[in-house]
Amino acid sequence: MSITVALCAACTVPIWVTERDREGFRNPVTLPAIGWLVALVLSAVFALDRSASCARLVKGLFPALTALGAWHTSRPANGRRAIGVLFGSSVLAWIYGLVVFVHRGAGFASRARGAVGHYMTFAGQISVVACIACGIALTVQGRARLAAIGVALLGAVALAATYTRSAWLGMVVALAVMLGVWRPRWLAGLAAVALVVFLIAPGAYRSRLDSMFDIHHPNNVERTYMWGAGIRMFRDHPWTGVGLEDLKPVYDRYRPPEARERAGHLHSVPIQIAATMGIVGLVAFAFLYLGLFRCATSGLRGTLAAARDPRPATASGPDRAPGATPAPATTDARWAAGLRLGVLGALAGFLVAGLFEWNFGDEELLYPLYLLAGMAWAARRWSADTR
Repeated sequence: MSITVALCAACTVPIWVTERDREGFRNPVTLPAIGWLVALVLSAVFALDRSASCARLVKGLFPALTALGAWHTSRPANGRRAIGVLFGSSVLAWIYGLVVFVHRGAGFASRARGAVGHYMTFAGQISVVACIACGIALTVQGRARLAAIGVALLGAVALAATYTRSAWLGMVVALAVMLGVWRPRWLAGLAAVALVVFLIAPGAYRSRLDSMFDIHHPNNVERTYMWGAGIRMFRDHPWTGVGLEDLKPVYDRYRPPEARERAGHLHSVPIQIAATMGIVGLVAFAFLYLGLFRCATSGLRGTLAAARDPRPATASGPDRAPGATPAPATTDARWAAGLRLGVLGALAGFLVAGLFEWNFGDEELLYPLYLLAGMAWAARRWSADTR
């Protein structure tokens, strides 16, 4: 990922400078990204282990992926092609993960990990892409809808095979957000499906679902130990936190005697940021994530309105005489609405899952999250009649 993004950026910057085309590079994430980088630098400067923290400052460059994604998908055809490639590569990764999962026994002990090597990271990737597939399936028509439904269903199977509770919860929230924006009356159906799945889930799946609400479950107890230690770190270092380094040495000083795990992170995005970056980091993160949400929601009402016409979509937006009957929604409008719905759901689900895991520290998740936010920002113009 790092190599290919670096090559893409190296090829893009000269073109951008030559054409002087600022579209995409001015987006809602630009200024918050600068604030996030400043917060990271301050945390590293005042860290307990300055050298180890400075080595992680490169993560401050990740928000630039938003601009890269927006600039390259300003044309609808490029955006649709990018989504198609994302779906195709994801399907291959999910099939690989499922084959290995079945080969190793298809149980909790062999949780699906995919090519990334960890079930929670794999679940996060599945959730993000599955949200995009669901958004596309809600808005487009024809073979594209069938393909998106197929991607979403395969993603659901792969996500189930990870046994990752936080990702399951995040996915339900993501679907609720998407349906609440697109067809609010369908929320009752989603609630009914979720209840049925909870009641009929077999064996290990039922055990995992039950454990979500059991505060005495061993895994949940360990999480509370981590969160308590993080709060104590924040109290001792309220402004810029303890630093960006691996927390195992710090956690050893703050964890309670009954804790069994040596945690390198605290399994919660807000607590992790509070402990490692303090108040400065929490404020910077809030503005950064708000910027990502704005990429998906700015002008979303108009995007959805342009995509809601039930008649077959046309290839592009035709000229219309004053007073004429509105034309059917264009293909571009439907894809734009689906992508933006999917990114909105992915951001909401990612945030909820992040209450129980440190997903904002996974580079494998930040790459698609920022790039898709940039694509959502570019898609706000796809439905325009003149481009």
